[in-house]
Amino acid sequence: MLNFTICFIRRNNELLLLNRVKAPNMGLWNGVGGKIEPFEQPIDGIIREIQEETGISVRNVQDAGIVKWVSSEGESGMYLYYCELPNDTVYATPIEKDEGVLAWKSIDWVLDHRNKGVVDNMKHFLPHMLAGNFDCEHIFTYDDSGIVHYQCCELTTKKRSSSNA
Repeated sequence: MLNFTICFIRRNNELLLLNRVKAPNMGLWNGVGGKIEPFEQPIDGIIREIQEETGISVRNVQDAGIVKWVSSEGESGMYLYYCELPNDTVYATPIEKDEGVLAWKSIDWVLDHRNKGVVDNMKHFLPHMLAGNFDCEHIFTYDDSGIVHYQCCELTTKKRSSSNA
């Protein structure tokens, strides 16, 4: 079982992102999520994290694959989720929270190749997720300079269920 969850909350052509005040990814924009509690299912963990970090209560969260990373420090990963809010949802930002600052960011801004203010692996897996390709396993290999290899594989039912075990 993976230890973390992350969700990208969409409204129209914007994503609700968190600029983190703590490591990892301090000072970078990322989705909302966190560590899965003992005996908690990943889906329950992401619903709890969304509520804690944004105050938004959601019920319909789409399982959107897995993100894994390998580095000299070891291997880890997170369950990826997607949530689309109705276009007329009112959620004014920026908002300061304990974890950082929440703000709506345009998808074009997030994915712009010149943008150095977002977590580096997002630009690889977000296009798949935003296109509705939810059955992907995104694997990143890092060295001290950053991402050195990225691979996107189809996430089979067997792999998904073994990851959820």
